[in-house]
Amino acid sequence: MSKEPRILPQPGDKVLWIRLSAFGDILQAAASAQRFKMKYPEVRLTFLTQPKYAEILEAQPYIDECMYWDVKKRPQDFFKTVARVRASNFDWLFSMHRVGSAAFVALFSGIYWRFGYNRVLGFSYRMTQGEFFDSVGLDVELRDEPAIFTTPANREKADSLLSGLPEKKIFAVIGASKPQKFWPVRHWKIFLGEALNQGWGVVLNGHGEIEANIAKEIESELRNESLLNLVGQLQFPLMAAVAQACSVAVGNDTGPLHLAALAGIPTLGFFGVTNAYRAGFRMPWFRDVRVTCPNEGCWNYHCPVECLAEISPEKALNAFRDFMNC
Repeated sequence: MSKEPRILPQPGDKVLWIRLSAFGDILQAAASAQRFKMKYPEVRLTFLTQPKYAEILEAQPYIDECMYWDVKKRPQDFFKTVARVRASNFDWLFSMHRVGSAAFVALFSGIYWRFGYNRVLGFSYRMTQGEFFDSVGLDVELRDEPAIFTTPANREKADSLLSGLPEKKIFAVIGASKPQKFWPVRHWKIFLGEALNQGWGVVLNGHGEIEANIAKEIESELRNESLLNLVGQLQFPLMAAVAQACSVAVGNDTGPLHLAALAGIPTLGFFGVTNAYRAGFRMPWFRDVRVTCPNEGCWNYHCPVECLAEISPEKALNAFRDFMNC
């Protein structure tokens, strides 16, 4: 197998870009697509993902079209998805997802230039996407400018929602996809209580029953008119606009924190089981607060240690003050 492609993307070429889950990774894959389109602006890029990410991805100017497969709810639609891919006559395929479902789409796609990685199904690709990007001198992981954009209509809605809050506002990302990535609610109460005392407004963001209950607990204890609970109330495009209407985002390693950071908002994240840099938080306007555990960034979601609890509210507040003063 050749280590370098014999041809490069040409104007008018059709590119299929694949990432099927999860929200934060979808956004990072979109940011990588933006870097690709900067180098090859005249290709037509189609993003294959799940339907629930339609609104946020379709709003991005560097994505020309989206194609959807609800891989979790309708895995049986694999053959329909492959048929749509084959009918589209793509020239290039880049999978930003290591899962078998993406590899099988690539294998049966009918596309000659296929790039991706899968430990077992590596034969689905001609080479890894990293090898291709290196061969053309393209850093798709560079995050030196915003990659998620919002519409004027959603920015107007966001301004209306937040109109009763102080000028300085914190976009508080209180939830996460894994228990090991939750900063304890007891810490959030102290941190946000002190921020409110210092004149900050607070916007609680998240989704799902667990995060809704956490938000209610914080809201009930702090009882402050400068705290706005929007958990479960925002679709992704409006969520991005709300984040942009805030001064800073603070929170756990989860999709909405990626959303805020990629939208260009100064962002402070709490990290323990995951590593910020490896997760894509490479923006110059991002800072992390890390645990001191020697296994920091282990990605072990079965670890019984509540490592993020080590980040005390005082440590978080000091990092927040330093970040706001830099």
